[in-house]
Parts: sequence; C-alpha cells; structure tokens
Amino acid sequence: MKIKILSLFMVFVLAAGLFAGCGQADISGNSSAGTAAQSAALSTTAAPGAAADSTGIDSKAVRYPLTLKDAGGTSVTIAAKPAKIAAFPLGVCEMLISLTDKSQIAAMTYFVEDQGVSNITDAARGVGQRMDFNAEKILALQPDLVLADAWSDANIIKLLRDSNINVFVLKTPSNIDQEKEMLKLLGDITDNAGKAEELTNWMDQKLKSVSDRLSVLKEEEKLSIIDYSEMGSTSGKDTNFDDIVTRAGLTNPVSKEGLTGWPQLSKEMIVKYDPDIISVPSWFYDTSKATPESLTKSIREDKSLAGVKAVKNNRIISVPYNHLSATSHYSVLAVEDMAKAAYPDLFK
Repeated sequence: MKIKILSLFMVFVLAAGLFAGCGQADISGNSSAGTAAQSAALSTTAAPGAAADSTGIDSKAVRYPLTLKDAGGTSVTIAAKPAKIAAFPLGVCEMLISLTDKSQIAAMTYFVEDQGVSNITDAARGVGQRMDFNAEKILALQPDLVLADAWSDANIIKLLRDSNINVFVLKTPSNIDQEKEMLKLLGDITDNAGKAEELTNWMDQKLKSVSDRLSVLKEEEKLSIIDYSEMGSTSGKDTNFDDIVTRAGLTNPVSKEGLTGWPQLSKEMIVKYDPDIISVPSWFYDTSKATPESLTKSIREDKSLAGVKAVKNNRIISVPYNHLSATSHYSVLAVEDMAKAAYPDLFK
C-alpha cells in the first residue's frame, strides 16, 4: 500500500503533500531547475513567513494538555508543545518545515531529500535525522511525538505506544480542503495555529489567482484530461489529481464516469475517453522498467492511440511532480501548473 501511495500518489498524485527558513522570500528553500515553475508561481503572490519565530510566540496560542483523536480512532494527549518531533509522511514534513521552528523537528522521511517529489530539499538540509518507520531507530531517538501515516505498520505503532512514545496517526489528504484541515490540525498540535492560518490564506490567494484567470472559460470550453502512470493506472474520484485538475478548469472523464481511486487504464478506455490532454508523471518511483520519457514515447508511437485528440495534437504533458504529488500546501502550485499547461493563452 505504501508503494502505491508513493507511486500512485507520489506516482500520481506522494508524503507516503513551504516556506523554509524565516521571512517571505521563498516558500521552499529549493533552488534547482526543477522548481523553476514554483518560483514563477510565487512571483505574483507573496508567501507568508516560513516558520515560527525563535521565541515560539504565536498570536493564536494553543493550550496544553491537548487531547485529540487521531485517524486510527485513538485519543492522544499531547502534554506540552512538542520539542522533538519525528515525522514520516512527506506532506506532513513539508507542513512542519513551514509551521514550526526547525529545532522542533528531530527526524523526517528520506523522501524530503528527493527533488522529484519533495518541495523542501534545501529547507530540510541539516534539519533532524533521516529515518524510515523503524521501531528500533525511533526508540533510540526518544521523540516526544511521532507523526505516522494511517497505513503505517500497526505493530510498530503499538510497540512504540507500549514504550510510552506518543504516536499520532494521520490520514493522507486526498484533496486541497483536507490539506487545509491538516495544516490546522498540525498548527494546533505544535502551537502554531496562527502560522497555519497564514498558510491556508496563502493557499486561498494562489487558488483565487488561478480561478480569476479561468473565469472567462465557458463550461463547453473546458478541456478534458486523464493521467497515465508507468503502472498503467489513472486517477479517478477521491484523488488529489482529480481535485487539482478540476480546480485548474479541466474535466477528468475517469472521475465523471464514477471510477474512484487509481483504476487500471486500458488502451480501449483511453480511446473511449478521447482526452484533450494526457498527463504523465515527471518522476517515477522505480525507473528500472520505464522512464517518463519512454512512457511518453510509447503513447505517441502507439498506433491504436493515434486518433486520440491528446496524441493527434501533441498534448501529452508533464508538470513538476513535487507539486502534483504534494499532499501539503504545495499542491496549489500544481493547480497553477496544470492551468498554465492547459490554457497558456490565459496566463500571458
């Protein structure tokens, strides 16, 4: 299941979804060519401050002890502001870098260092250890809070809790509204509610700037799009991809047909849907059998797909995968990426 999320989620959509450092100049800390689209996306809307100040003061202070029910239904009591957090979902790591003082983060997933899927490769440098969800390593670290994926090994979670390690299980967001809810939750947990509100306001501003550009589109002018992974699957309802492309002024025929999650996509389905655009990932979890370039080439050269509009009109696209796969506030940048790729004339 984890691979599916990282590859149908990082491989569609990967966490298993900003603003590094202090100030307002950069929300990611990244400087690679792969994040050029992100820099352009930020040029029109200033990002809020990246992290809580060194005093830890927040205008919306949280009162402890704080008892919350996690995604697994367990009531978890957080006695005081966490000072030693181990976070494993990538999207949660991205949120924490934006919400908290970096000194509070003791460990993060290895994926924070992969520029193909991470928006915080530079911001995370030197922050905490890199760790997988391993009981022995976590016990050695002795964090005061572990943030785990809902699909994490239940036996490890039980072992940690039996060892008096506070574990809070989180459900991976499947749309932007859920990412906003996650920001609020993490803001409450870490005593950074005000910062969480700033970040959600920034998300709303980015979405509005895209929506304003798309407002001239009539319903019948909206283009259709499907995504196609190296595993031959696509994205339907209740996925980040579907939410992103809908907000980008596109229609997803897979979702409209009522298919949910990540169904397999046959060539017959592609012909039936006849999409205006086909989106392929720019990052693969496993490149041993295929690469983004080889997948694109195979679609273009497949004679059975020659009559599909996206193939005829050479509209097989890839957008930055660290945006598209994000389960954090960075996903709003994928909305802009998609809208620009689909309707370039509206963004001149």
